[in-house]
Amino acid sequence: MLERDILLEQGVERRPVSYSSRKEIDRLCLKFNSEDKPENPMKTKSFINIILALLLPASSIIAQEDVAPPKSQRQTLNDLPLINVIDKLLAIEAVLNRTLRRSTEEEWIKDYEKLYQQFMRNGELSALPEGGKNEVYDCLALGIKGSDAVVALKARDVEAMNLSADQIEQIALKIGATRRELGMADTVKRYANKGQWFDAFLALGYLQRNVVSYLRSNPEKKPKAVLVIVGGWLQGGRCVTHYISENYNPALSNILREPKFVDMVKENMDDLPPAYLSDPMIMKIDKLLPEIRQRVNVGLHDPVKKEDVDWLYKTFNDLVMEIAPDGGAKKAGAKAAPAVPKAAPAATAIPKAMPVTP
Repeated sequence: MLERDILLEQGVERRPVSYSSRKEIDRLCLKFNSEDKPENPMKTKSFINIILALLLPASSIIAQEDVAPPKSQRQTLNDLPLINVIDKLLAIEAVLNRTLRRSTEEEWIKDYEKLYQQFMRNGELSALPEGGKNEVYDCLALGIKGSDAVVALKARDVEAMNLSADQIEQIALKIGATRRELGMADTVKRYANKGQWFDAFLALGYLQRNVVSYLRSNPEKKPKAVLVIVGGWLQGGRCVTHYISENYNPALSNILREPKFVDMVKENMDDLPPAYLSDPMIMKIDKLLPEIRQRVNVGLHDPVKKEDVDWLYKTFNDLVMEIAPDGGAKKAGAKAAPAVPKAAPAATAIPKAMPVTP
């Protein structure tokens, strides 16, 4: 299960990472890049995971100056957190690493290459419904491309990473972001072209936060931020449920447990202005949320049933294919990507010492 669910269930307020903490993260990253990398790849991976655990929950604005952002621009507890499919992907790796005898990120590249090729969507405005003139579809598609970019990064695919960054920039400008928020797009591409994937990931995180934070800081644009996050959640859920279904075991399925987060999606969707709530796609997503919650609402260490995983995949897939119909396998459910070797039979309860993911 994810850290955010534990905190919410225990009634602990989940506050954004403080400004001073973010500055410390930047300092550690600079120090890490300036030193010789550890010979042991697991040490490198441990450092990266620590940074990710600190960085990814920070869905408030990343300050560009030497002062913290004003309170009016900080995320509140009611705001939908800026999630990232990376948390689920890292959890999948943690559960399957021992079974597959993997210890480095490089050993996962082929899996992510297959995942990207099958599930990526075309984010060109001309390929979206109504040619990019429907605000709801555009916002959701921006979130979808954010998830695509993360999978492309995990696949170490420079061309796919550059394409995703270009399409993110294109859609973001269309829905009202400015060049100022998109300055990191070129940085993402530059790092990817140099093979500096850790730096590219950090730059991608900044890019996504800058766009969402800008939308949140403008009252008339705030609903768009909700839709961007929901779109990323749908595409991330689509990829992850497929992978879990193909390699199902009880411990792996528990990664999908997130009833409290679905509650937050529902709450934020219901608070959208009437003009958005009357949109057919919004109505369709909103109508499905109660059943999605029911299927991921399992005990703390219990599995999500295989049939529920399959239902979730079909639901996410149908929605994403309607939002962004072009790209990848036209019928993603028709031809499953090759599965990794099956895990040994597991107990019905997931070990309590699950790795902390954002």
